[in-house]
Amino acid sequence: MARAKVVFVLLVLALGAGWARGQEQGAELRTVEHGGRTRSYLLHVPDKVDGRAPVALVVALHWEGAQAGMMEKLTGFSRLADRKGFIVAYPYGTGMLPDRYLTWNAGNCCGSAWENEVDDEGFIRTLVETLSATYPIDPKRVYLTGISSGGMLAYRVACSWSERIAAIGVVAAALNGPCLPRAPVSVIAFHGTADRYVPYEGGRAEVYYDAYEREDASVAESLDVWLRRDHCPAKPWRSQNSRFARDIWGPCLEGTEVVLYTLKGGGHGWPGGEAVRYLLDDPNTELIATPLIWNFFEEHPKRDRT
Repeated sequence: MARAKVVFVLLVLALGAGWARGQEQGAELRTVEHGGRTRSYLLHVPDKVDGRAPVALVVALHWEGAQAGMMEKLTGFSRLADRKGFIVAYPYGTGMLPDRYLTWNAGNCCGSAWENEVDDEGFIRTLVETLSATYPIDPKRVYLTGISSGGMLAYRVACSWSERIAAIGVVAAALNGPCLPRAPVSVIAFHGTADRYVPYEGGRAEVYYDAYEREDASVAESLDVWLRRDHCPAKPWRSQNSRFARDIWGPCLEGTEVVLYTLKGGGHGWPGGEAVRYLLDDPNTELIATPLIWNFFEEHPKRDRT
């Protein structure tokens, strides 16, 4: 198993050679210090952000083995930010090299970040606080999104920093480990029923990159944490067709809502995203996740607690 992992990682490093940091476009490379490490991120600030009016912040977290520029390309969040006027940050995970096979520590996952107990939850907090000290970030409009292990980290940060995070958008991810949020958080999730990497029904993946055999929570178990914390209705409102189903639980406490898009036969990819084809399945084209996530974020700022 260990030898197979080494061979796989070497292959990934070779395939990712064209994605060096100097070749990323559309966002500025920046760094911040946290936990004794210099951490990197890409920052996209639209021209229409004038530095005075409050602005929303979206933190977009890449998948295992990828890096920030790939997440920018996959999702198209920078192009949407130019039209809508919000700031996007794309953090880098950590790995053996500064820009190859990067991972997140997201509970029981993933890779070297998990093995070395890297404080990625703290890094995301430091990043948000740093940007809030530089730009007029609206404290009621701080959002997280991510795919696969990036979505797992979004879940973890929402669990530990629920009083600051207004909403999260997770794709092909599970909430593993204990989660005791102090405040309600709105959640929109996308998951394919044929996902081989993070199974829809939970358990052990058919395909995994790490030398350990991770057990994932099911989609239902992952969302149940938020349904209970947000005091949502017991039954959702459902709409569906032959390709996907949408379940909506709401209204919930303090204006929150939980929404699940189940992609029937869908794999491990970003719906409607650009076909990066780097440790992801081809994207489902029935839905376009990026504008759906942003529209959900716009509708769910943090509200004053009653």
